[in-house]
Amino acid sequence: MTRFPWHWYDRVVPEPELRILPTRAPGDWPGRHDELEALAMRARSGDRLAVRSFVVAIGPHLLRVVRRVLGASHTDIEDATQESALAVLDALDRYRGECTVVHLACRVALRTALKLRRRELAQKRGTPNAVRVDPDAVATTDPAPDSELDARASAELVRELVATLPEAQSEALAMHCVLGFTVAEIAEAGGLPVETIRSRLRLAKGALRSRLGENPRFAAMTREVG
Repeated sequence: MTRFPWHWYDRVVPEPELRILPTRAPGDWPGRHDELEALAMRARSGDRLAVRSFVVAIGPHLLRVVRRVLGASHTDIEDATQESALAVLDALDRYRGECTVVHLACRVALRTALKLRRRELAQKRGTPNAVRVDPDAVATTDPAPDSELDARASAELVRELVATLPEAQSEALAMHCVLGFTVAEIAEAGGLPVETIRSRLRLAKGALRSRLGENPRFAAMTREVG
């Protein structure tokens, strides 16, 4: 697998830039100004300097998405980010300007990271005595329920459970809860009716709720979509 220098990804992205799909009126995309689109087209044509500049531009966004899906301490973050970059370059052949380039990149990274999670779960199912994360079984010297160790274990459990959902549901839930897209934005990005996305989110959150019970730490994740 082609690998780009890690410092192309591991840079600080100002918080305002992390909002991938800003709130907008329907139909704004066709007339939008996308600073990366021209660069993306040059990269698609095989211009090596453009490829470098393009990966440097989208790299921090890819890394942020991968870390949010896999967890900041996951051992495969670098591989997943590199795989995401190659997948984005491949996706440019099919890109027709239906969304911003950064939106495309982040969505590809989201799917790449979720696929890695599913592969991990499949391997665990085939491994005898595989250890699953249980936040209530994690040893800690701090009795407080909101301790850092307990919170990390809880977050890991949620990530693992999201990966067990059907692909359409897990992607919708991750776009909504990880990337912060609204229901309307997810629907517009996928060319689907809003009610289809609402249904996917309700099913996904219902499945998580049944697995997580009434634990208040997950209330924001599992509340119904309005």
